[in-house]
Amino acid sequence: MRELIVDAFWELSGWDGRFASTVRALVRHPGMLTREFLEGRRARFLSPLRLYLMASLAYFVVAAAAPNPPTTTKKGPLGLTVTAPTTAPAGSRPERVANAVTKSLDVNDPDPDLSGRQEMTPEQKARALKDIEHAPAIMRPFARRAIEDPKGLKRGIAETMPRMLFVLLPIFAAIVAVFYRGRKYPEHLYFAIHLHAFAFLALTIIDLVKFTRVSMLVAFAGMVAVIWVPVYATLAFRRAYGGALGRTIAKEVGIGTIYALASLVAFLLTIYWVALFA
Repeated sequence: MRELIVDAFWELSGWDGRFASTVRALVRHPGMLTREFLEGRRARFLSPLRLYLMASLAYFVVAAAAPNPPTTTKKGPLGLTVTAPTTAPAGSRPERVANAVTKSLDVNDPDPDLSGRQEMTPEQKARALKDIEHAPAIMRPFARRAIEDPKGLKRGIAETMPRMLFVLLPIFAAIVAVFYRGRKYPEHLYFAIHLHAFAFLALTIIDLVKFTRVSMLVAFAGMVAVIWVPVYATLAFRRAYGGALGRTIAKEVGIGTIYALASLVAFLLTIYWVALFA
């Protein structure tokens, strides 16, 4: 423990300069870290993988502990909201399934607005499971697991999400490689790691603001991030790859669209995997 504590102190305190230099370069100079690594000037900075792991760890720890400021909109646990189709008549099977899943996931949720609700009775669970048998096949594993083991489902998603995001890194790099040809794949991977590390730091700051429990302040921080992250990405792309502003933005739109679709597929596969195997 002594060795780990000493190592953590030197790594995080900035006394050796690498941690402070890395974060300062990452935040102040978008894309600079990637260029420095590609040009061989690496001694002053943390390795990209260590930087990513530290940033993602900080985000998930803070996000797990951050309170939810009071809002008028109720969200399901882990950001999941299950609703029936708007065309479903009141009391219909889709609406009953959606309500049952939402209620099951809400029980014992850490959000004070959702926690403490009465658990479903065995009769209610049996009826919900019967309704689920008539749901679309792709939805049945998730809905069934949500009714039978909501705590396990939420825990499985929380544990699997960091791995999913890590797997998406090389996918993002591959998408960038399609739009910026003529470079070796590891160069795109360096860029992907640095860009995602910054995104995690930005999200960590937003979750830190949540500890103030001031809804307007949290909303303002979120609005700043919505502007800050895309602007940062544009500057990073231009510094790492060059190119005119208009051309860079056009490529960003293409990369972002494909990556959003890939992330959605990965998220759905993650939920499906957790529902079946985790």
